[in-house]
Amino acid sequence: MKWNSGRLWLRIAVYSLVSVIGLGIIAQALIIWQFNEESVRRTLAGALAQSGRRIEVSGRISPHLLPAPGLDLEQVTVTGTDGRTPFARAARVEADLAWWPLLFGTREVKAVSLTGFEVEVVRRFDGRLSVADLFQRRSNDRFQVKLDTLRLRDGQIRYNDLRSNTVRTLQSLSLDATHLRDEAQLSAGAVIDVRDRPVRLSVQTPLTIQDDQITLSALDALALSDIPGAGQSRIAAKGLYRLNLATFKARGEKLSFEVSTEKPASTLTLTLPEMNASIDRVEIPHGQLNGTLDYARSQYKLHAQLDSLTLTEAGLTTSQLGGQLAWSAGKLQVNVGLSGGLALTGLNRIRVQPLVLNAQVSTPLLPRGQLLGRLEGLLEGSLDEARLDLNASGQLDGAPITVQLTQFGFARPSHEANIALSRLDLNRYLPEAPASRVAIFQDKRPLPLEWMDFLDLNAKLAIGELAVGRFRMNDVNADLKATPYRLDVNQLSATIYEGRLEGTARLLREDTPRLEVNQTLTGMNIQPLLVDLFNFTRLEGKGNGRINLQAEGPRFIDLRDSLTGNVAMSLNRGALTGIDLVNALKNLPGEMREWNSPAQAGQKTTFSTLAADFRLESGVARNQDLTLASQLVNVSGGGKADLRQGIIDYTLDVRANPREFTKLRGINVPLKITGPIDAPVYALDFNSLVKGKKTESEKQEVLRQELKRQMTTILPTP
Repeated sequence: MKWNSGRLWLRIAVYSLVSVIGLGIIAQALIIWQFNEESVRRTLAGALAQSGRRIEVSGRISPHLLPAPGLDLEQVTVTGTDGRTPFARAARVEADLAWWPLLFGTREVKAVSLTGFEVEVVRRFDGRLSVADLFQRRSNDRFQVKLDTLRLRDGQIRYNDLRSNTVRTLQSLSLDATHLRDEAQLSAGAVIDVRDRPVRLSVQTPLTIQDDQITLSALDALALSDIPGAGQSRIAAKGLYRLNLATFKARGEKLSFEVSTEKPASTLTLTLPEMNASIDRVEIPHGQLNGTLDYARSQYKLHAQLDSLTLTEAGLTTSQLGGQLAWSAGKLQVNVGLSGGLALTGLNRIRVQPLVLNAQVSTPLLPRGQLLGRLEGLLEGSLDEARLDLNASGQLDGAPITVQLTQFGFARPSHEANIALSRLDLNRYLPEAPASRVAIFQDKRPLPLEWMDFLDLNAKLAIGELAVGRFRMNDVNADLKATPYRLDVNQLSATIYEGRLEGTARLLREDTPRLEVNQTLTGMNIQPLLVDLFNFTRLEGKGNGRINLQAEGPRFIDLRDSLTGNVAMSLNRGALTGIDLVNALKNLPGEMREWNSPAQAGQKTTFSTLAADFRLESGVARNQDLTLASQLVNVSGGGKADLRQGIIDYTLDVRANPREFTKLRGINVPLKITGPIDAPVYALDFNSLVKGKKTESEKQEVLRQELKRQMTTILPTP
């Protein structure tokens, strides 16, 4: 035999091809003989008869040979345990059988592929799952199931929890599991709707099946969702899981869950050393929660410990939640220590009680560098509504405080609050002055407005005592509305220097901050108010006032220099300090120097009423209707007070009251008040006396004759 003969190789090739074709025909005939269509239908219909279920095939049943012998089933339905209600449907089922057992008459299913399937899983009122019977072991002499490969395509699983009245649906489900008899690999993907928003799911993990135990040695699961305006959010889960299909219990080890978002950029990680779960309960001995959030030039950091965490159908509880929440914006830092028992009902309603909050605010703007606060109370809320309610009381920098606060939203929160504080000294939170406190509108320190960056607040505020510089108010009540660019104080009322204040105020945070004030003052003590605002000490009395002012600037002193608007004032039973006009009139003409001297300590001119309307423009107050009336003298006139330069320039007409001093009828003394506001000089207004006189000698003669005429007698002692 010649092995290199072409005819020989041709014969071998032809015989081999014929043999393969023959074996294929024999195999096909064997499969057709093994699988009679009606026999298959009957076999499938009774395969789950022990549990009352039926498998019905309403479409074609056809055998296939490659890649392995098996069956193709179309339009397959599996009923519930009542034998009538559909439990699952599949448009197409492909089942592959093992070759070798088939040759000996044993039908061993090694691979299954489902396409276009729907499954409904129901959790009944007694807590049992409608699929529990499918995981029970059962014997069948017609076929055996020893899967090595499982493929699912275009599937849907609907989960209906009758106890909680919730429905969840997995759509577009696909799954590939290979080498199930050894070290398997599983990958799956699906889409689930959460609050009408699609969430994409994916799972990758090694898989080991041993009897009723399934081990996921390195689970890597991911959930992705796109939120309009907020970018993509993701939830990742990793760890080792062991599932027991017989008891429906699971155990996890070295677990981690991470939630992250794009806008704002945030990450929240839950680390669990171990977890035990059953169909209705999850128990976690302890865990650790860490998170960060970057939002609007600020950063949040969270570190918390969870002890004895239990998750049931009723919700989630932990015996102790303790941790630290830190917020920073530039050099401003807020650290909040939190502790309390946590309850999360229905994975929605949250409750922390008793809640203890310890807060520390650190900033170079504070004179002491930090602000301390402590609150105890109750925190409640709803995750579905993105709402938190806080009711607490405690101390803020040593002052008692009560807070009722509601937060709406988590990513961009807004707040409504009722706050009652016994005392608030803003000097502690303003940049430290180099020396003693000054009048508020002489303060050159910048206004710190960075704290407004993150505000969206509507509040009702009650403060027992409020202090800024030397300025004081008591029994303060106001409606407060704050945003990063605007602070509105409405319905403002307070006790101010023995009187009452009512009105509004507004701070506009623009390129140049702007302040608007509209106030009514009743029964106030004017001297301490002017001292604490402008360091002006020369006016005493109690009365009423109306203020409508605007100002702008980055410092208090800039606000003073730009004051514009109207001020009306009416005082009763007061005094003009630094000069005794009555005594000066008595001493004319012998003591004329008293009319040209600085204000004298201890001297004053009392009055029964004083009224004036001022028009302010860029820090300069002008008026022409000042009137002062007393039993002894009357004064009228006008002038200006320059708050920027700290000087005063007033021209007054002083007249003795003719009812009290009939001998002085017709005596008028023109008076000038000039110089520094806090140390003015009082002098005769010679210009008004010599008006119209041209020569120096004429002016001197007029002055001499006028004073001699008016003061020929001395004012009698009243």
